[in-house]
Amino acid sequence: MPSISLTSLQPRVPGNYSDPFLMIENYIYLHHVDKFLVLPSFVDSVTDTQSVSFQTSYPLSRSAPIYSYANSGPRVVQAAFNLHRDLLYDINKDVSNLNVTVDNDYVDLFIKYIQAAVLPSYEAASKMVNPPMLSLRLGNDIFIKGVITSQVSITYKYPVLSNGRYANVEIGINISEIDPYDAKTVLNTGSFRYVSTTLERSNVSVDGDNGFATVGNQGRAATNSSGILRGGH
Repeated sequence: MPSISLTSLQPRVPGNYSDPFLMIENYIYLHHVDKFLVLPSFVDSVTDTQSVSFQTSYPLSRSAPIYSYANSGPRVVQAAFNLHRDLLYDINKDVSNLNVTVDNDYVDLFIKYIQAAVLPSYEAASKMVNPPMLSLRLGNDIFIKGVITSQVSITYKYPVLSNGRYANVEIGINISEIDPYDAKTVLNTGSFRYVSTTLERSNVSVDGDNGFATVGNQGRAATNSSGILRGGH
């Protein structure tokens, strides 16, 4: 398995690195293909939106309508990544858990992960359809498990490097949450709700002999043959 230096994963708040469990600050996990991607840095911008809907009625002789609560949500997290190939060169070796080949770099593989986040996977033997689902953690502020309901946007910008690839790539995603929550839960957890310690424990373990954190994988989401989500981690 690939290894990640502990110093590369230090959180903003000093922690106890003798602890056998190391929390990763930034990552994307694709449940439907069982892929765990460590993000080497924070996104340029992130917007966390929670909507609410009320039905309105307008009785006679009343100066304001009557509002009847209908529903809340979905919560949507909009994240914008601004990646520079030249600045991420060292990350291929020191931080990323991706197996970067000679023909690819971190940005190329990151793009592939993001594109795979909107496509299903199929298991012919069991006749199962695994619809796309992902989890995103950004530091100690944002965690969301959900689906990309609109689109993934990838913008390539000048300059062009000597290998024929654009040096600057901007990626935008909108993730809609799939789990319901109430006011009391959000009062306690806010935007960091349902952070999966099981997921992180399954993907990172510390090797005390060489001082490295090893990244692995854990189980994928389960669905029926129609592709309807029925849970998963």
